[in-house]
Amino acid sequence: MKKFFLIIFCLIISGSIIGNIKTQFSTLKEAERQNLKIENEISRLNQENQILNQKVEYATSSAFLDQEAHDKLALGSENDVWLDLGEEKKMDLFPKINETKKIAKIKQWISLFTR
Repeated sequence: MKKFFLIIFCLIISGSIIGNIKTQFSTLKEAERQNLKIENEISRLNQENQILNQKVEYATSSAFLDQEAHDKLALGSENDVWLDLGEEKKMDLFPKINETKKIAKIKQWISLFTR
């Protein structure tokens, strides 16, 4: 009888140990998957950071600032050539047209009294 209880006790302990090992193994695998995912995200963010640093370096470079001053502010450098095209003739693109409509006298009288 003691051997029977001892065997049952050993089986319960063995089952518990095997269950704990399975749980720890699955937890370990899940942690490895999450670590891989986080490493990929860190790699992507590092690449994005490098690209943004390059853009910042370019945006603060003198060549970029000179180009922006030339394009947006119309500032030139000493080697730029400017053409003087003379006075520009002012043209009225939308001339005012005075049109008068001839309305018969009878219609004018009718419109006067029917308003």
